[in-house]
Amino acid sequence: MYFNQDYSDRILREVKDIASRVHLLKERLAKQNVSVRLEHYWKLAHVRRTFAEFKRSVEQLEEDDDSQCNRDYERIEAAWNKLVRAVDALLATIPVKSLTPRRSSKQSSA
Repeated sequence: MYFNQDYSDRILREVKDIASRVHLLKERLAKQNVSVRLEHYWKLAHVRRTFAEFKRSVEQLEEDDDSQCNRDYERIEAAWNKLVRAVDALLATIPVKSLTPRRSSKQSSA
């Protein structure tokens, strides 16, 4: 098994970074109407599948010998980039919404 500790540390840092963005994504989704959640259902499923692919690639790398590492590094990087793009795209499309209800114009003028 050849698993570079520096590479492992880098992956852990990146996973922590994406985890914070996914947490932000979950917070935004929790504040949305059901229709918005349903609108993005397939994109969320894509993020989950992409993360599972990334995780499998990392696990495979831990078990590989030297001859397979370069191939797996490339697969990990590709899966990672795909995951980051998917999460960032969702963050960009889901609006930030406050939990406090808006006051109508009639209420504010009274």
